[in-house]
Amino acid sequence: MDPVEAVVMVLVVAMTCGIPLLGLTLRFSLKPVMEAFIRLREAQLGQHPDTAMLRARVAHLEHVLEVHGLIDGRALPLPSATAERVSGSASLKDRERV
Repeated sequence: MDPVEAVVMVLVVAMTCGIPLLGLTLRFSLKPVMEAFIRLREAQLGQHPDTAMLRARVAHLEHVLEVHGLIDGRALPLPSATAERVSGSASLKDRERV
């Protein structure tokens, strides 16, 4: 067998097996990174379903307080520490029942 022929055969086999293996490796390594990036962007833009549910719940509680005359119609600003806690997603188990 000619040395050039052997090198070409090794390169063809390496590319035939190596390129799909490289693609699978990249897919499995980049998928979690991309999902985390997408969730981060959704959270920054306020499109997370938990955030929308929390906003609706707070609006309902404010409405109930207005009906009972405990607060007036204007919105109260949140302190930064409270805003950071509210912006995090809370699971159903962690929420306090009133």
